[in-house]
Amino acid sequence: MSRLIKVSAIITVILCCGFISRGANAAVDANAFSQLLGKIKTYDFGQSRADLTAISDMIRQASTTPEIKGIEKQLDDFLKSDATFAARQFVCRELSIVGTEASVPALASMLTDEKNADSARYAMERIPGEAVDKALREALPKTEGNAKIGIINTLGVRGDKKAVGLLTGLVADPNQTFAVAAVAALGRIDDAGATEALAKAKDKTMGALRASVLDAYLRCADRLAAKGQKNAALPIYKQLYATTEPMPIRVTAVRGMIMTSGDKTGDTVVEALKSKDKPIQTAAIATLKDVAKTDVVKAAAEQLPNLGAAQQAQLLAAMADCADRVAMPAVLAAAKSTDESVRVAAMTTIGTMGDASTVDLLVQTAAAAKGAEQKAAQDSLYRLRGADVDQAIIKKLADAEPKAKVELIRSCDQRNIAAAVPALESAVKDADGQVRIESIKALRAIAGPQDLADLINLQLAASGADRSEIEKTVVAVARKIPADKNPAEKVLAALTAAKDLDAKGSLMSVLGKIGDPAALPVLREAIADKDDKIKDAGVRALSDWPTAAPAADLLKVAKESGNEVHKTLALRGYVRLTGLESDRPAEETIKMYQEAMSLAANAADKKMVLSGLGNTKGLGALQMAGGYLEDSELKQEAEAAVMKIAETTIRNNPQETKELLQKVVAQTTSDSVKEQAQKLLKPGK
Repeated sequence: MSRLIKVSAIITVILCCGFISRGANAAVDANAFSQLLGKIKTYDFGQSRADLTAISDMIRQASTTPEIKGIEKQLDDFLKSDATFAARQFVCRELSIVGTEASVPALASMLTDEKNADSARYAMERIPGEAVDKALREALPKTEGNAKIGIINTLGVRGDKKAVGLLTGLVADPNQTFAVAAVAALGRIDDAGATEALAKAKDKTMGALRASVLDAYLRCADRLAAKGQKNAALPIYKQLYATTEPMPIRVTAVRGMIMTSGDKTGDTVVEALKSKDKPIQTAAIATLKDVAKTDVVKAAAEQLPNLGAAQQAQLLAAMADCADRVAMPAVLAAAKSTDESVRVAAMTTIGTMGDASTVDLLVQTAAAAKGAEQKAAQDSLYRLRGADVDQAIIKKLADAEPKAKVELIRSCDQRNIAAAVPALESAVKDADGQVRIESIKALRAIAGPQDLADLINLQLAASGADRSEIEKTVVAVARKIPADKNPAEKVLAALTAAKDLDAKGSLMSVLGKIGDPAALPVLREAIADKDDKIKDAGVRALSDWPTAAPAADLLKVAKESGNEVHKTLALRGYVRLTGLESDRPAEETIKMYQEAMSLAANAADKKMVLSGLGNTKGLGALQMAGGYLEDSELKQEAEAAVMKIAETTIRNNPQETKELLQKVVAQTTSDSVKEQAQKLLKPGK
């Protein structure tokens, strides 16, 4: 629509409507409304809807005022005019919102008109009152085709009980389309007569029509059940459960039977579970949670061994949802099934229904089984409820076989059993290597600052891989201490008392990872120590520091040490610390990388510097990386760094960035790098 037409439409609305106010109760000028109605008589689909919108606005404005009666009459009269189909359809939609029984005659006159019948029904379906129902009933015998089907549907939607006789007659109509529509409508009407008509039709119809009858009859039963009339619904469900009926109907019916059987619910469930038809069994199992009284669950559980594997697994899951321990004997028996899927389902169910008495079964299964069964046992062990479960797990730790002990230790971790710390500390000394490692990992999660001294003692007593794992645990637990509470205090005390060089090195490694500033003086002394082992440990510890605080110390070692290993370790540590997030200016960071590059004695170290440089933003970093594009040994790393930095400089330094990108494109042998560079070089980047 052009702007001129839009403006014209707005002016028309303002002038014709005569709005005084946009408030909900503002008066509407009847003459202006009449004029607008006259204008839309020739309206057709695809034309401007400005006038239609204006009319809708006026109707909404008048909807709570006395003027609405006059508006409604004008709309009724409009339907009797020679207006277009599109215009009439619009008016019918408006009457569906504001129409009353006063509009029934005008709308009813359209019901026998095949073209306009749907529009009239659309309005009438939403207008309350007996007059509407009467008009629809009177029009029904006078119509054919889609108009007739539409009226049948509307009578059903409105639940017109007085239409039951008419609709019942149509069930036998030679036109099966009318019959099917009548059956569906009867199924919607809450009336004993409609239900009786469908009951009779069930035995007199065939094919698609009978399928519609059965569906509608089920709807009647469902409605009775929803209203609490279970005694009336149950006989219908039983009729529809007959083996002569289609399986989809029987499946729905058996659910209805279970829900309406009252004191006989358990018997009904058992009957369904004994059925030879698996869909019936499945439907009964799916309904179990909705009727989960203890006697019903017990009755269902007793049938578990008689079902196929798939249904057993389903029933076990349903019993888990019911969470009634009356089913536990059946669940425990299923855990010994020869079918893996049943055992897996049983293990899963134990996690919901089990207690301390089932800990041993879950542990032994987790230790011996594999795959899904092992995971189900493990998950259930982690989910078992009750403080007595934790105590049972701790108690079994001391004497369990290695594989079982590993599972118990993992459960301590997953269940966060703080009381298990002493038992886990004992397990760290176990003869089995996996038991030791799992214990150390569990302590990492559940030990607290109060346990730190004991953990340090374990660290000092351990060796090899065990010591490395315990170091991680000591660091993790120390980090649970607030930074202002000296997290490294106990480690420093142990270091002072330690005599063994390996023990000292291990403790210094921990100090480097904790990052407590109180440890820096000690580590600085270490890198100046005469003993190479102590120096080595000090350099490594400072290299692991979580901030750049000891960067200058490492740089000094890299520059001045006479030990090539220490120089290399210090340089690599320096580069790592340089790359840590900090608030230093980018220019300073670039200078640090330049200094590191000047100290790098081989290509490997230079590549490491370029890798760190790639994470630095700014033109200086880009230019530094670009300076190594022609170095055959460093070319790939330089290209990678340039591409990474270029993404941050392309906007603020487009010229310099593009020059280096073009250089990359010209000489790179990597298709992916070339493609990335060309993408950045595209206009608009």
